Parts: sequence; structure tokens; C-alpha cells
Amino acid sequence: MLNSQAKRIFISYKRNASPDEPVAVQVFQALSQQHKVFIDQTMSVGTRWAERIEAEIRQADFLITFLSALSTSSEMVVAEIETAHHLAKSQEGRPIILPVRLAYQEPFLYPLSAYLNGINWAFWKDAEDTPRLIAELLQAVSGGALAISEEKLKADLLQMSQPSLLPRPFPSAQPVSLEMPEGTMESQSNFYVERSSDALALQTIERQGVTITIKGPRQMGKSSLLIRTIHTAVNVGKRVALLDFQLFDKAALTNADLFFRQFCTWLTDELEMTDKVDEYWNMPLGNSQRCTRYVGRYLLKEFGNPIVLAMDEVERVFDTDISL
Repeated sequence: MLNSQAKRIFISYKRNASPDEPVAVQVFQALSQQHKVFIDQTMSVGTRWAERIEAEIRQADFLITFLSALSTSSEMVVAEIETAHHLAKSQEGRPIILPVRLAYQEPFLYPLSAYLNGINWAFWKDAEDTPRLIAELLQAVSGGALAISEEKLKADLLQMSQPSLLPRPFPSAQPVSLEMPEGTMESQSNFYVERSSDALALQTIERQGVTITIKGPRQMGKSSLLIRTIHTAVNVGKRVALLDFQLFDKAALTNADLFFRQFCTWLTDELEMTDKVDEYWNMPLGNSQRCTRYVGRYLLKEFGNPIVLAMDEVERVFDTDISL
């Protein structure tokens, strides 16, 4: 049974690999008794994997990633870690990444080294070590820390490593710090080109009761500016709730009642408040009125602190009958 302190946990691992999958399943079974845990065991090839995975990681408080000689070369595992790393920058540190080395003592290669070298690790030696690992992860989810934290401890672990069965990439394949030439850029990226309107957005977000609309063609940096604006809002003490409209189901974009209910439920979850959507939806009002009352009379009133509602890819609703 879940308790009031239950956390949302995403388990990242390489399917059909050993010891990755057996350990991941045992940890899932143990942690699910106290927390809400997602593990990919049912999604088949061909499903909308990317949207589902990103949605689950976005909602997670922790991402536990199991790293073996096989999984560190898995594109899926690396993509999940990368997604969690970037989301944490705009979600006040959530999800927290908890790396577990599965009898793996090689140095992390890029890009994993950039995401994982600076944070704490856990280490699993063999099957007899699983109960201890579960206890360590439960403690970390409850506010503790993984055991391998200091640089000396990490260095000592890596010095004991055995030669890898996988070929090591050439040094030229290990850049110190590069960024992809497309997609959303980090708020402190040295490659971001500021425009005159950027300063206006960053100054405006520090004020109360303002609305900022970022318009432009695709691939012109709208989402990157949004991330920079969010970063500024967090730095001045505001709570940010980020809703990416790409993650709304297609069914919700054709059904106004379903859309507004999902919008209110998602926003409530982002603010970590009690869901009272059903209570407000019993009122004999239109969907826009119910949504307005729910946000104004419940969320804003009860939360108390300044909130920034950041919405990305809003243009997805422009070609629908839904009126925001």
C-alpha cells in the first residue's frame, strides 16, 4: 500500500540483459510496495515509446538507472538519462538521478560521464548484494544519499576494474563538452545567440501578474528562450510548472472536456497538490469556466507562493476546436 510520502520513480535498464533485467525487476517489486514505480516491461516495438517515456520521466521524482557493460552502450538507457538530466534543469532538480553500477567498474564514457560523474553512485556486486542495494535505494528515495559520493571512493572503485569486453572509442570520440546542433539548448549554453527581445522576456518574468508570448517559426529557439526564462523565474524564487503540449493525448485535442480536465490534473500534479478536479467539474459550467475557477479558486489560492505556468508547443491546439 502506498503511503502519503510515496514518490514517483522511473526505472531505466536494458531489457533482456543480465544482470540488468533481473535486478531491475527485484528493485521494482520491492520499491512498489511504498512508492509509485514505472518500469518498461510491456511496451512493444512500434508503440509511441518516446512520448510515453518522456511523460513518465517528466513526472518522476527519481530516475534509477542500472548501468552494466551492456547498458552503457544502450541508446535507450542513454536517452532516458539525458532526458532526466535536461528536465531536472527546468523542474527544480526533478527527477533526481540515482545511478547503480551493476558489477561495472569502467569509467563512464561521454555522454554518460557528463551526466553521472558529478553525482553519487551505488554499486551492486552480485545477486547476494541485491537486498543491500534495495535498502540503499529506499534510503536515497527517502532523503538519504547513495554510498559512493566522494571522488576518492569513485577512483578506488574504478581502479579495481577489469578490462572491458567492448572496444573503447578513440580519444577523438570523447569531447569534453559539445552540444547537439538542434533541439532545446541549456539555459547557460555558450552557443546560445541572444536576441534583443530576450532581455525583455527575462526582465518581465521577474514581475508579478504578467503574460509572455514567445512566437516564431519552427527551429528558431522558442523552446530555448522558454528554458532561459524558466531559469530566471526559479532564480527569483518562483515555482515553475512546465506543461509541454506535445505530451497531450490526441484524444484530448479533439475533446474539450477531456483536454481541460487533463490540463487541470497535470498542473495539479506539477504543483504536487491534492487533485480536486472532479469536485470542480461537477459544477454546471462550461469547460473554460471550470478550468478558470479550479486554477483561480483552488490552485493559486491554496498554493500561496508565486507560480509561473510555462507552456511549450501550445500551437498544437490552434487547429482544433478548443479555445484557451
